[in-house]
Amino acid sequence: MQVAVQVFWSILETFLIFAFGAWAVRLRMIRANNLAGLSRLALDVFFPFLTFSTITRNFNPSHTTELWLMPLIGFGIMFTSALIGILFKNYLFHSTPERHATLHHICAINNYVFLPLIVLDSLWGERHIALLLLMNVGSTIGFWTIGILTFTGLGSLRETVKNIFSINLAAVVIALIFCFFRIPIPHFIASTSEMMGSMAVPFMLILTGAALYFSAGNLLKHPLDAAYLSVLRLLVLPAVLIFLLKLFPLEKEIYEVSIVVALMPAAASSVLIAKRYGGCPDFTGQAIIVTTLLSLLTIPLWLWFLL
Repeated sequence: MQVAVQVFWSILETFLIFAFGAWAVRLRMIRANNLAGLSRLALDVFFPFLTFSTITRNFNPSHTTELWLMPLIGFGIMFTSALIGILFKNYLFHSTPERHATLHHICAINNYVFLPLIVLDSLWGERHIALLLLMNVGSTIGFWTIGILTFTGLGSLRETVKNIFSINLAAVVIALIFCFFRIPIPHFIASTSEMMGSMAVPFMLILTGAALYFSAGNLLKHPLDAAYLSVLRLLVLPAVLIFLLKLFPLEKEIYEVSIVVALMPAAASSVLIAKRYGGCPDFTGQAIIVTTLLSLLTIPLWLWFLL
């Protein structure tokens, strides 16, 4: 019961911030023609600071097992989900290349930061949060490589390299260099990074709310596709991932963090990525709302069954 309540409040918090984004559109603070520029601010400024701050504060090279295992699991969840997505992406009832790519992206990339952080904090506390943030090193690399490639495909080598090696991936590399070589970070840089990074998630959720408002008329379109995607994201993929995780002798805390991440719905940031890299924003917005609402039921049931 406690799990269900905590999941409910965390999802309600997400939708409240979405509502502020929609409200900003209604008041003409955000317009359709400047949403792309604001999205670039979120993805290319706030997110790199969040990445740098999170890694440098939580990545300890002396913890040898966790050092490689948690990022590997984070990346592995996305990589495995992307492989499974290849098998299912072409079976939509309303098929277009953009919708196929969007379904593939939603399979590969889930809400690996915001919701699991709240769920883990409410259930277990700081130790599990530290493991999640360490896992996010691999998840972040997966998001900016696998997540982009689900939309762009391999294409030409030049375009592939251009899409993968973004400022966010550079932030990962720079942060890891500081950690591995134990380079002291001046206080004003660390403080600025943490402050700028703290704006990334709420600002991204506001923009997601704005983007959902612009595509609100399409949220009820093609309900069979929405149901198909939800079954994949919330039932099929978690079942496969949990089966694979059980094959390895993981410590209890690492296993708990991993399964919570595996159960998550679509990532709110995916609608901004879809707009930028050629997916279907309407289908992405529909996936975010439907899978997040259904996760009110599926996450507690999965955790009750597994734990």
